[in-house]
Amino acid sequence: MCIRDRAVSPAIGVVTGGPLIEWLGWRTLFVVQGLLVMVALVIGARTLPETEKQSDVSFDIPGALTLGIGVGGLLIAVNRGIVWGWTHPVVISAAVISPLALIVFRTVENRTKMPLLPPELMAKPNFTIPIAVQAVLQAAYMGAMIIAPFLLERRWGFRPTVIGLLMLPRPLCFAIAARLGGAHDLDKGARRVSITGSLVFAVAMLIAGLGAQQKWLIVFILGAGLAGAGSGYIRATIANAATSAAGDQDLGVAGGSLNMLQMVGGTVGITLATAMLGVSTSGSRFLAIHLAAGITALLAAFLATKMKEPSD
Repeated sequence: MCIRDRAVSPAIGVVTGGPLIEWLGWRTLFVVQGLLVMVALVIGARTLPETEKQSDVSFDIPGALTLGIGVGGLLIAVNRGIVWGWTHPVVISAAVISPLALIVFRTVENRTKMPLLPPELMAKPNFTIPIAVQAVLQAAYMGAMIIAPFLLERRWGFRPTVIGLLMLPRPLCFAIAARLGGAHDLDKGARRVSITGSLVFAVAMLIAGLGAQQKWLIVFILGAGLAGAGSGYIRATIANAATSAAGDQDLGVAGGSLNMLQMVGGTVGITLATAMLGVSTSGSRFLAIHLAAGITALLAAFLATKMKEPSD
């Protein structure tokens, strides 16, 4: 239910955001979002029960800093490398700093009392493989999704309100497939569901890319909807697989790790896709980005073949 609701929420935002941009300007979105956050804060403060506090728990600040520098350096290197060139001093510096920071992050995690990513948990393949599948597919999903408004505006000339309506099939299909995938997880197994969802997404990228190149709107919308379905289909399965591998004692850490790496994957996908797109209006460029997302989804499907069922 949580996954389905998280998919429906963007659908509401997409439909309402377009008219707001056209009528009142894009700055209005930040005001509306701020007000909604305040409402959620008040509702949460009044309704959510307090959890039991633990005195021996601390936040891993060194780990957060080194991970942020490592991932941030990677994003800067990739994003600016495509624009400024790979020999630019900033790009080279970021490319050198990123792996060094990630090495330091691993050292910190091995020594700190309350690590962001507990080494003993990361040593479990039944935990790391599912979240790796999710992170890789999320990179493809977010990369393709972030360029969709630019595609609809540059290739077809649509206004924000129409763009919002045309993007609606993706989150709706995500929501429907998320429920279906959760049901199939019980009788078909996590590995099969994850492979199927990733392959559906890969095919969807080929369809959407061809639609973008040839300016076949219906074909592009079909591909976008299938992409939402493929991504949504695996969400519940991945969450179940990761939390089951972690066990009840690390349930919160498992959920946090899954969300964090999913966001990292999505951020990498957005950075790559926007850097590849630039200001281009070429159908071939949009096709290339979708094909890259499809290849990334095939990598997720390959990783999913390494997942093990509890009975294995």
